[in-house]
Amino acid sequence: MRVQFHLVFEVSSLNIFRLTDQIQEEKNMKKLTLMTATAGVILALSACASTSTPEATTAAAQETTVAAEETTAAAEETTAAAEETTAAAEETTAAAEETTAAAEEEGTTLTGTGKGFGGDVTVTLTMDGDKIVAASIEGKDETPTVGGAALEELEKQIVEAGSDEIDGVSGATITSTGVKEAVKAALAK
Repeated sequence: MRVQFHLVFEVSSLNIFRLTDQIQEEKNMKKLTLMTATAGVILALSACASTSTPEATTAAAQETTVAAEETTAAAEETTAAAEETTAAAEETTAAAEETTAAAEEEGTTLTGTGKGFGGDVTVTLTMDGDKIVAASIEGKDETPTVGGAALEELEKQIVEAGSDEIDGVSGATITSTGVKEAVKAALAK
């Protein structure tokens, strides 16, 4: 459960950064559009050698100005939508943090240690009454590609089994046995 909320928090944070970049890009696009429209009007007016502006040039300048205003309006709408999305992402992040904190406060935490392949493995169980609702395993000295890679699967097995009666992971037998010992030690407290 804690892993899910942590992922929601990380994804929401990543979305906030992406949206902030998108808003900045849209502001830059708006400035570029206005500068292009202004340059078009200036070029259209200066291209004429006479002191009066031909009707076609005036019409083209007006069309360019209207197009620039429409593009600016669209960019402002997109910016507003991006800001709303950013606010929603921030609310989601805050809700995820509150839910994680509430889940941690509600559950009792039990910890046990067992012997893995590379050294001690520590299991932390979050309990709701007699039920295991979350499991976290730390085995910093386990072989990263074997026992270390098995830890996430073992965490799932513990929660699904609700006890130390797990299947373990093939190829990581010693780590699996150490995790079973750690769960048994935690539940004995």
